[in-house]
Amino acid sequence: MTRRADSLNLSEADLVAFATAILSDEPGGGQFVNEARFGLSRIDPLLARLAPDRGDVLEVGAGPCILAAYLASRGLRVTAVEPLGREFGFFTELQARVLVFCRRRGIPLEVVRASGEQLEIRGRFDVAYTINALEHMRDPLLTVDNMYRSLRPSGQMLLHCPNYTVPFEPHFNMLLLTRAKPLNERIYRSRIARHHPFLWRELNLIRYVDLRRHLRDRGLRFRFTRSVMAGAIGRLQSDPVFARRMPPPVRAIGALLRHRGVLHALGLLPARLQTPMEVLIEKP
Repeated sequence: MTRRADSLNLSEADLVAFATAILSDEPGGGQFVNEARFGLSRIDPLLARLAPDRGDVLEVGAGPCILAAYLASRGLRVTAVEPLGREFGFFTELQARVLVFCRRRGIPLEVVRASGEQLEIRGRFDVAYTINALEHMRDPLLTVDNMYRSLRPSGQMLLHCPNYTVPFEPHFNMLLLTRAKPLNERIYRSRIARHHPFLWRELNLIRYVDLRRHLRDRGLRFRFTRSVMAGAIGRLQSDPVFARRMPPPVRAIGALLRHRGVLHALGLLPARLQTPMEVLIEKP
């Protein structure tokens, strides 16, 4: 079987060059480009296994659409689902620039203005994914169901998001005291107000146990990635843009694990105790 990702010439370096052509003068654009790079690193194995006659891809929670636009520019048929809710108004202009670029270059990117819970496409996609967006869905498990129904037979979907079994909130860099949002909101009131109160209100604190139970109840074929937390800690060293967003204690723990040479041991942790969490789901 042809390795589809190679035939499409996908690479993180190429994605950065593509995005820089659009956003070189956009304040804060570098962070979004960096997240698109990370997203590509997570879905590349799925794209690599696509047969040459397959190429319909769905991204749910596409944000500024950088990754979706890049994939579309390489010949994949991409649908990006992004409602642009109030909590994400800060990248409305950024996404607009990406979409204008696509129109001017004749890049056929389909954008659906809906939430994951409203997705009604059936049996169309070979690959579906959501990267660090499921925690922003009001009903993440309904979103998972809708994404699964959107797959063709033999399709695959990847879900990657924080696991709030581990009491750390990565958007606000704060240690959670229980999963009670009102309690944490009282404790961290000033930090939430200073950063992004609308984002806080829309967060759902999804856990591994919630997601796993749902997938089992649906009878789906799935497996959680055991190396995902080690990869996230390793990213603190390899990705300075990501590292700058993390609080000093997290960076210090990462440095200690690397120094002791035990980073790989994180893969021995049960998936329920790892954050972020990542699960691959395959449709027969």
